[in-house]
Amino acid sequence: MSKLKSLNCTPDEAQLHLKHMHASIVMAIRVTRAVYGMSMGEAKKIVDRHPVWVDESALGNKIQEKAIAAAGELLAQ
Repeated sequence: MSKLKSLNCTPDEAQLHLKHMHASIVMAIRVTRAVYGMSMGEAKKIVDRHPVWVDESALGNKIQEKAIAAAGELLAQ
């Protein structure tokens, strides 16, 4: 995290560094939130919309939708 602070980069620029450091999308959200003093929602929007994370974000959303649907089916039983 201190490396990102010392680079004086924007949250968008930081995503490239995080991806290069092999951070997960969850870690990117947490680091963006901590370094830039954002809410979790603000950081998630930045990470989810950034081109380096688009594929992982889309996959995560599909998995989440399926998990919610499966939970709904279990509750309906």
